[in-house]
Amino acid sequence: MNNELIEKSLEIMQDASNRAKEAGTPLLINFSGGKDSSCLVLLARQIDADFKLMYMTSGIELPGSLEFVQKEAERLNLDLLVSDPVKHYQGDFCYWVRKIGYFPSYHYSYCSVRLKIRPSRAYLRTLYGFKHIYRVNGVRKSESTRRSKIYKDKEPIRKDWENSGHFVVEPIYDWTGQDVRDYLEENNFIVQKQYSEFGVSGCAYCPFYQVEIYQRILNVYPNIYDKIIEVEDEIKKPAVGGNRFLHQLRDDFFANREEIMLQLNNKKVKNKK
Repeated sequence: MNNELIEKSLEIMQDASNRAKEAGTPLLINFSGGKDSSCLVLLARQIDADFKLMYMTSGIELPGSLEFVQKEAERLNLDLLVSDPVKHYQGDFCYWVRKIGYFPSYHYSYCSVRLKIRPSRAYLRTLYGFKHIYRVNGVRKSESTRRSKIYKDKEPIRKDWENSGHFVVEPIYDWTGQDVRDYLEENNFIVQKQYSEFGVSGCAYCPFYQVEIYQRILNVYPNIYDKIIEVEDEIKKPAVGGNRFLHQLRDDFFANREEIMLQLNNKKVKNKK
């Protein structure tokens, strides 16, 4: 892997670590147990930073997600902080959909802010008051064209405008997926796999998901969307992008389950070639 790229990332991490130390807080790494956040752990260890792991539950994550992160934190012998939208803020996903009157969309994905960002801010204030918090993210611009546009020309350490007194730190912004794999391999770091069959490892519901992701999840967890569908029927608004109702997507899937899964599995095999 490019040593200059690593050195640049270490400099960013060191700068953030120094600032956090001055603020009297540990560096916080947003951790999912995946490849990108594992790289952040390695970088933080290389500079001997005082850091903790942070996991923001959404209440709509795939089953086992929190348990997976907890086991990884234990395996790495690192402290893990966990925020919860109900315990630390105002309510769960269905509460917000009812209050706002419609589901999150591509143009307004309010769920992340209200289920993760604000609850974590409230939780951290119970621990550190209003001291400055530096939170390290594993964002990489090469992950998508959309992400590259959103984060274009942004400083690697900058104010988090959603969280007063917080700062966003992005040390691997310029890394590619291959850079991540090479860095982990060079450091003999084994990343445990999670939910690869779905193509996602975070929430079970997301306004950016394609239909096939919902279908793959439904195949394993048939009742996972029941509460969301109840709200969908209640407010008469669609939950899925493209003005599609999740209850109809579910019904169509189970009516044609065998055929749909055959197509999805064939597509998965084809993409691996």
